[in-house]
Amino acid sequence: MRFNNCKIKKDYQAKNLHNPFFHKKPTGKSRAYIKWLILLFISLVFFVVWLLFGARYWNISVITLNGINRVPKESVEEIVWRETDKTRWLFFSSLNIFLFDTESVCEKLLADFNLTDCEIKRDLPSTIAITGYERPYAFIWQEGSDLYYSSRDGYIIKDQVVSEEDMNKYFILENKNVGSLIGHNNIINVKSDYLNFAFELNKNIASQENIILEKFIIDFEFNTLKAKFVNGPIVFFNTRDNSLDQLNRLILVKNEKIKDNFSNTDYIDLRYGDKIFINPEFN
Repeated sequence: MRFNNCKIKKDYQAKNLHNPFFHKKPTGKSRAYIKWLILLFISLVFFVVWLLFGARYWNISVITLNGINRVPKESVEEIVWRETDKTRWLFFSSLNIFLFDTESVCEKLLADFNLTDCEIKRDLPSTIAITGYERPYAFIWQEGSDLYYSSRDGYIIKDQVVSEEDMNKYFILENKNVGSLIGHNNIINVKSDYLNFAFELNKNIASQENIILEKFIIDFEFNTLKAKFVNGPIVFFNTRDNSLDQLNRLILVKNEKIKDNFSNTDYIDLRYGDKIFINPEFN
């Protein structure tokens, strides 16, 4: 028999051939496994979210204060607890230490208590540590019979009653204008050059032995700061002139012309350089 010209058709069905370019379709078990993995991942995310933001373990229960001495602790705590009553992300509470809005509370403390700065740290698991920087007292502001502490930059501090002891420690600046000069934000509506002049003049007066300042007075007279001396007159100073030069002229006039009549003098006007006005005149 000759088979030279016979074509034999290969039977691929009988062969167990593997083509690397074709992937097998996933079985039903594989699909179920992936679904369970996805559900497990979603459940884990929800659990972590609840663990961090929903568990009572992270609820704020302790508030500590540092650097805030003049403001009552209860007033600060009231602001904190008021913030914790707010809802966050629809389902959670600001009582949670991670969701507590530290920036909002700091802004409120700065506005209400005239702090220069505020910092809030989270001390896990449940403590809020508040550090405040209070404005230091610099002088006493007077309007009528009302006395207030003020910082050097003119912020009125109303949460403390001025003590008798401090009235001898800080100089008094009295407003003799018709209306109040305290703005709605508790800042004195006085130009900074007036305040700077008052501090400089007070320092120079304190270095003198024979004159004692009772108070400074500010009124409607332009570029003028008045100084009332204990057992002495009211002296008019020019806020645009050198305070030490004017004070030296006062000492010279007191020692050489007024002498023992300092307590009998009504006023001395130093605002016009070497031309000094004294009332009444003494020979």
